[in-house]
Amino acid sequence: PDSADLIFLIDGSQNVGAANFLYVREWLLRVIERLSVGSDSIRVGLVQYDNDPKIQFYLNSFYEKSSVLEEVKGLTFSGGYESNLGAALVDVAQRLFEKAAGGRAEEGVPRILVIVSAGEPSDDVSVSLQALTSAQVFTLGVSIGPSDAAYLEEVAIDQAFVLKADNVRTLSATVDQLVSFITGFATGALEIKTEFSEGKRDIVFLVDSTMGTAVINTVREYIRRFVSAREIGPDAVQVGIAQFTTDTRLLMDLNSHADKASLLAGLSGVKPRQGQKINIGSALNFVREEMLRPEKGSRIEQGVPQLVLLIVSKSSDDDLEGPSQALKAMGVLTLAAGSKAANQQELNQIALSEAMVFMAKDFRQLFRNAREITDALLTLSGVVVVPNLVVRDIVFLVDGSNYVGRNNLPFIRDFMINVVNQLEISPDQVQIGLMQFAEQPRVEFYLNTYNNKRDVVAKISGLRLTGGSVLNTGAAMNYALQNMFQPSAGLRKKAVQVLVLITGGPPQDNALSEADRLALANIVTFTVSSGQADEDVMRKIAFVTNLAYHQQSFSEFPALAEIIMPSLITVVSKRDVAFLIDGTDGVRGDFGYIRDFILRVIEPLDIGIDKVRISVVQHSERPYPVFNLNTYQTKEEVIRAVRGMTLAGGRSLNTGAALRYMKTTTLSDSNGSRSSESVPQFLIVLAADRSMDSVKEPAGDLKTDGVVPLGVGVKNADKRQIVDISHNPALAFNVKEFTELETILCSCWMVLI
Repeated sequence: PDSADLIFLIDGSQNVGAANFLYVREWLLRVIERLSVGSDSIRVGLVQYDNDPKIQFYLNSFYEKSSVLEEVKGLTFSGGYESNLGAALVDVAQRLFEKAAGGRAEEGVPRILVIVSAGEPSDDVSVSLQALTSAQVFTLGVSIGPSDAAYLEEVAIDQAFVLKADNVRTLSATVDQLVSFITGFATGALEIKTEFSEGKRDIVFLVDSTMGTAVINTVREYIRRFVSAREIGPDAVQVGIAQFTTDTRLLMDLNSHADKASLLAGLSGVKPRQGQKINIGSALNFVREEMLRPEKGSRIEQGVPQLVLLIVSKSSDDDLEGPSQALKAMGVLTLAAGSKAANQQELNQIALSEAMVFMAKDFRQLFRNAREITDALLTLSGVVVVPNLVVRDIVFLVDGSNYVGRNNLPFIRDFMINVVNQLEISPDQVQIGLMQFAEQPRVEFYLNTYNNKRDVVAKISGLRLTGGSVLNTGAAMNYALQNMFQPSAGLRKKAVQVLVLITGGPPQDNALSEADRLALANIVTFTVSSGQADEDVMRKIAFVTNLAYHQQSFSEFPALAEIIMPSLITVVSKRDVAFLIDGTDGVRGDFGYIRDFILRVIEPLDIGIDKVRISVVQHSERPYPVFNLNTYQTKEEVIRAVRGMTLAGGRSLNTGAALRYMKTTTLSDSNGSRSSESVPQFLIVLAADRSMDSVKEPAGDLKTDGVVPLGVGVKNADKRQIVDISHNPALAFNVKEFTELETILCSCWMVLI
């Protein structure tokens, strides 16, 4: 779950100015709007600094995002002439993250500080380093203006976490990256490790092959001298080498040679190649995607420093910004050596810092006396950012009928390839399977058929349609469940199971019931559709409605990969769950079991105002609300309210009327429903007797609105009514006694979690 204690420390000095401060405030609103703010998720505090730090609000001042935003909207410029950032940092580190101020360090919640500065501080920021380190704060920086940001880089966890804007008007360009950093630390997707094992290094030499025989010989000789003087092996220094022109060629992986002798022998493969152009960006991507991987010898997950020495003689012919930033985001320490027509500005962009760029007119002279480079390779250390693994088993189920047709197939192939290219494909991370269907399903390859991105992309690129006018979507989904999502086909219990249905036509069998079976098997179904596919049907097939993506044209599919990716690699965490329970006199002796049932159902749920919200309503002749979806902020408050619940009383059940009340009142925006934000809506209805009014129509209205009802019948409940209430028969549960309610807990959890 997203959880962090986040403090913004904003420059309120004349470095910013009153007019420009409006842009800073607007930027701050945009950042906070993107975050999961709440008591149990990301808490936000704000400090403005000039002559002295001025606390605008603490971490525990406001828990709702709307309240935080309102407070920021009223933020005024303090306007002091001094910019005492060092003093403000000490104050924040020592006071603002404390328990009394709303800090949750005792619960293991990460502490994040975002500094926004528009100029050199008036005092010494180095005095704050010990305080920030002692408080274990993840410090990020945003620098505004042309001034040197070295002071921010000094206090930030690493210079890669200092973002720069030329002026306040371009500040908005930093929002996406900053939000990514904050959510990365809050979700645990980013971890920081700063303790390195003595002597251990993973070093990749990335060599421009077009430099000519004499220079390549010099580079080879430098690598030979470097290796000869080091202890080489899996517990010491590991070396990998790749050469590139417009394409990149692997010479050796980090784990290709376990000892010095075999590595030295392998250096004979370092040779020149003909070429007038080089693609440095592509080469950097190759290192990141193909070499810095655990199965290729990288020890990044163990905190071992990852270093890349780029050696080039000319400018790049492709884009560098994305690939170089991706390496920095991983925590890779990149050095660059350039000569002749190499572009120093490009190398400054690629390297860890300008100090790690080594320029020379003659490479032969540079590498004959390369002490600076060698010292950097052996001593340079920095923050290693370890991305937690995204573990998914993803099966693409592709409509191969005439509804798609040959002309549209390239768009589908490009969509799948674009998705795959954004994922880490390996037996330990993401596995891909592919099926095609029309009248009959056909397996193209299983989850465990290919274990690398290149093979998966090659197979997808060669996909050809089966054709046909019959579209048995449901049968294909069932076949995927029975044959693809099985251990023998590569299914892993630790992975999230995902089915991506891609179609251009209407199902000609019962696909909705198969979608329910997939959901009960804990498989998350996405739908990607166009053409004659029914958008409403696709929304019902999807695990939740916001995982259905319907496009006007197949040509829009390739670009959809960027949009679908966040949902594909994160678990749906927000839900609105309402309970409608029997509150008649007939359950008085068993009401304790009903309370316990609610408590057991919500036990594994991540409850919070920005996560899972809970509501409880009793009913007899009429409904009796106990609490609404937005009544409580925390799980503890919800549990306390359920435990303190007393029976409402009444002679008989009018469940139909109560269902109408749930639709119009409980599951409304004003009472905390987030259906307008596409947050999944669930309703658990528990009854111990027959309803005196009809339930079918009001239950149908709820289902039409996207609510997923589960029916639970006990004792004298009418089984037919329980089925009518439920989203489908698979979500209708009947037990004879209240003591048997715990037998259906797992089924409820499968739907809700």
